[in-house]
Amino acid sequence: MTTAGDDQVTAFAGTLAAADAPPMVMTSSATYGRIDPTAPAAFSPVVVRELLRGTLGFTGPVISDDLGNAAAVAATPVGERAIRFLAAGGTLVLTVAPTTFPAMLEAVEERSAADPAFAATVDAAVRTALLAKAEAGLLD
Repeated sequence: MTTAGDDQVTAFAGTLAAADAPPMVMTSSATYGRIDPTAPAAFSPVVVRELLRGTLGFTGPVISDDLGNAAAVAATPVGERAIRFLAAGGTLVLTVAPTTFPAMLEAVEERSAADPAFAATVDAAVRTALLAKAEAGLLD
């Protein structure tokens, strides 16, 4: 089982630091029992905020794996999937099921309107995504 100190995890930080282009990272929907047994990586502040952003020092965009059809997150209501990913420190929510997008967007908008701290989290995610686009020359 993978732990935060495993070679394949710590080597990842070196790979990110040595990348020619500003990197992006995709989280898995797997649960890593020795890192955070309570949540899939995409929903885990321990994985995203503490390990990836804290220990490994990654500041770029974190993209979810598919949160629309993934069996690993099927028990979580669709809108809650987007909220949990963003709250864990993620940047861009990915769904391969277009029909799930409206529920995800509505849930994020409603939570943002009701929770200023979550709204600030969403704003930070948007800034991270836009900065990455700008650095990649994708914005005018």
